Amino acid sequence: MKHVLLAASFVLLLTGCGGGTATVEYDVSFPTTDNPDRMAALTLATRNVMERRLARLGSSIIDYDIEHDKEEGTTVISVEIDDKDAAKKMNEEMLSPFSFEFRALVEQAQEGDIEVEGVGAFRSTGIGMADIDWVLGETLEGPLKKGAVVIGFTDEGMERVKEIFPEYVEQTVGIFVRDRLTASITLSEDQIGRTVIIGGIPNGEIAKVFADDMNTGIHMLFAPHN
Repeated sequence: MKHVLLAASFVLLLTGCGGGTATVEYDVSFPTTDNPDRMAALTLATRNVMERRLARLGSSIIDYDIEHDKEEGTTVISVEIDDKDAAKKMNEEMLSPFSFEFRALVEQAQEGDIEVEGVGAFRSTGIGMADIDWVLGETLEGPLKKGAVVIGFTDEGMERVKEIFPEYVEQTVGIFVRDRLTASITLSEDQIGRTVIIGGIPNGEIAKVFADDMNTGIHMLFAPHN
């Protein structure tokens, strides 16, 4: 069984780097869509993801450029960064494999295939990134301005959810991103449909960070530009 540590959900950590500017370039593809509006939204989300990751490293973007060739169907994103060490670390993160899935907490450790320290063992429900249409980060009304994440399913994904999720009603279901537990919900019958809502997020900005990371990971592929 794979053992993982409990991730600090929706937390940004600050560190520092140093030394010269650098430019990174990516060949980008959109395996789930050819809709221009959605592609534009995804490239904006990509900039948000990069800016936040660089901020975590004490760095920032100097210039961000997108070249899209409609005839060839190619997109190149070029990013100039004020620190080459931060650029290297961000580049490693952008090129690392992305995974997302819903996993159910099980009573017996041998029934699971991932164990989260301090939480327990989880097994796959079979609902994953191929079932996701879009993820939204929202700020809720009220003085505390809490956040929520809305995970929306494709038509095919919704049918799979209706078939599979009833088995897990009133059970704890974890949301795993890159094999790390980032959030969990107690699944209710009203969550079996078009969307699943993750509440209790400290604020709306953190919810939007999570949504951008999810959307770029699910709907975009990054490769070094040659």
